[in-house]
Amino acid sequence: MRRRRRVRWSRWVPALVFYVLLGGVFGLWGGKLEVGASFLLASLPLVVAAWRAGRWGAALGMGGSLGLIFPALLRQPPGVGAAAALLLLGVALVALGAEHLWRRRVRSSRVARKVDVCYGEEVFENSLNIVHVIDREGNVIRRNRASRELLGWNHKKTLHLTEYVHPQDIGKFKAELELLFERGEVRGVELRFVSEGKRSIPVELQAKRVTGKVAVVEARDRLEVAAWERKLAAEQARYRFLIEEGIDTMDLGVLLVDQQGQVLWTNRAVEEFFGVARDDLIGRSATRALQMFAHVFERPQEFWTTVRAAYQRGAGVDGLILRVLPGPGREERVLQYRSIPIRTDDGSPGGRIDYYADVTELKKLEAELRARNQELTEVNAKLEEFTTVVSHDLRSPLVTALGFISTILSNYNGQLPGQVRDDLEKMRGRLEYMDRLVDDLSHYSSIKPRARAADFERVDLRRVVRDRLEDLGPMLNGVNLRVAEDLPVVWGIPTMIGEVFSNLVRNAIKFNDKALPEVEIGWKEGESGTYLLFVRDNGPGIEAAWQEKIFGLFEKLDRNKEGTGAGLAICKRIVEEHGGRIWVESKVGSGSTFYFTLPKVPVKKGVEQHAQ
Repeated sequence: MRRRRRVRWSRWVPALVFYVLLGGVFGLWGGKLEVGASFLLASLPLVVAAWRAGRWGAALGMGGSLGLIFPALLRQPPGVGAAAALLLLGVALVALGAEHLWRRRVRSSRVARKVDVCYGEEVFENSLNIVHVIDREGNVIRRNRASRELLGWNHKKTLHLTEYVHPQDIGKFKAELELLFERGEVRGVELRFVSEGKRSIPVELQAKRVTGKVAVVEARDRLEVAAWERKLAAEQARYRFLIEEGIDTMDLGVLLVDQQGQVLWTNRAVEEFFGVARDDLIGRSATRALQMFAHVFERPQEFWTTVRAAYQRGAGVDGLILRVLPGPGREERVLQYRSIPIRTDDGSPGGRIDYYADVTELKKLEAELRARNQELTEVNAKLEEFTTVVSHDLRSPLVTALGFISTILSNYNGQLPGQVRDDLEKMRGRLEYMDRLVDDLSHYSSIKPRARAADFERVDLRRVVRDRLEDLGPMLNGVNLRVAEDLPVVWGIPTMIGEVFSNLVRNAIKFNDKALPEVEIGWKEGESGTYLLFVRDNGPGIEAAWQEKIFGLFEKLDRNKEGTGAGLAICKRIVEEHGGRIWVESKVGSGSTFYFTLPKVPVKKGVEQHAQ
């Protein structure tokens, strides 16, 4: 307040000083001055007073100037005095007008500088939004290129709010304008502008006060924003429809629970499973909704206790098997229930998703597999019993017949006719071959299907192969044998795996037609957690038509060679009982390679995996 008073009084100081000086001049030489000179001198302090102090300065200056020239006017006719007074009044008015124009110019330049500070000339003019410099009365003092392009009126230097604000929004704009000059800033005001062509433009305003009388208003065109918002809403609706329709077509009951524990949405499968309309579930608390269909389960109390505890702890439920009892609007079925809690980024609860998967057919299949597995177990037991009985019953007469023939040939060899002796020798050979068949059949049947993967152990193939090659002994004489030094460790039964190598090496030597038989034992990395082993020879090779048949029981490629033809069948059964497979790759005249796979870790066969 004191500063304001000081500023006001400082405006009067130059005029007062001027009047005091001129008062002295007129006091000394006033009688000698002409009227014209006196008028000119008296006009100078009047101009200063009007310029510095405004209307009050002009009024008081008129009196002071008339007082200075009054002695000179007394010597003149009365009309000259009236003319002098009018002339002084004109000087005062001219000075006031000049002072007003100057102050307006200064104020405009000051506002422009403040606007430049707030926006910058380049930002102001090139902004994509409408920018107006506006006074308290709603007059647009300055506007940018976007305003001229969107609103028009390019020929007008100024605009009033009534010209470009929608008639229904003028009251709102005026209220916000008063609030702007009161608070200094407004934001997020939505209303409508009207262009010169009468086009309505929805805008969002934000404004900042620059001085007590001027503010800058920025208006963002919401036409494009509104179009994008409508497009986004349409896309969201479309994708939500597609998602909901997609989930509705699934044979999977889905129940969505929001953060407040209310059922947000559920699909048609829930209606089908439980015979409850989903409109009756949506909007209810999740616990109340679950109670509405818990009674359809075979053990409702177990379901309700488990689910309620999980909901209270914010925990999940995984793999709970539920049996739905038949009733009105529902069928008997088996469901697998899962409840998955959702967590937000900060770890707080964000709702949950409940799934009810229909596993009725899967459970039927599992039951069938268990029944088949039981049947296979019983059949294998009966086959084993049958094989044991047959082997015993066949071997007993064979041993007796061989004993009689051997006794006859030993005791009466010289007394028998040649034809009889030859027939007896052939008979003994056939009986010995039949005895080997019974042995091989008994051995093949003794390879029992493994009951558990726990029956397996780690098998060092280097040791197993070395031991079996030692057993072959003299059979390896004259054979170029190469064995990989880094044979791996596998899982299996050592004696059975050793028998596979023994049979394959024996066959590679026995059926080789080269002067120097070559046999190679090696390995490679296999697929799906297996090792690929192989036994390769340089023998005669195997025709394509026989490459599958030779793995059948008692199938012999060369009938003239000794043996029963059970060796490869035994190899195949052993490999398959270890979860692997065996095959041959061969070309006639170029030798054969027998491949088989063994597991790196214990595995189960299909029936055991699904039915045990």
